[in-house]
Amino acid sequence: MQLNLTELIALQAQLDERIMALHQEERHNTRIKRVLALIVEINELANETRCFKYWSLKGPSSEDVLLEEFSDTMHFVISLGIDLGLDTMIFQSKENDVNLTQLFIDWINASTALVDHFDLEHFNGVGVLMATMAKALNFDEKACIETYYAKNK
Repeated sequence: MQLNLTELIALQAQLDERIMALHQEERHNTRIKRVLALIVEINELANETRCFKYWSLKGPSSEDVLLEEFSDTMHFVISLGIDLGLDTMIFQSKENDVNLTQLFIDWINASTALVDHFDLEHFNGVGVLMATMAKALNFDEKACIETYYAKNK
């Protein structure tokens, strides 16, 4: 699965600018907070999938809820990509079968690495894992983009 977020970059930049102005923040002062926000949103998505809750009989949340949580992660990934000066963001998912719990851990670890290694290579690793998660949750690119637009409003 390919996740092309390029069309969302300008919209995210505008949202970031509005938020920064409202809170009298400068972009460079918020990067570590946005990395943490991404990690929190990944965890919120994991919680809604319930993939790790071996003790519970309750199933995952609805697809709409999962897409909304996934969209939250997209906001922060795109925002961090803007910091790197990217004008395109296209991520190709890994093609192998994945254990959802392990995939969440890998995505969290890759995101955490951005604190000390904020560069294109590490960022792309986060993006690939995001696309792999979309594929694992059976989301298509169109649904991800549409949910982002709806959430952005």
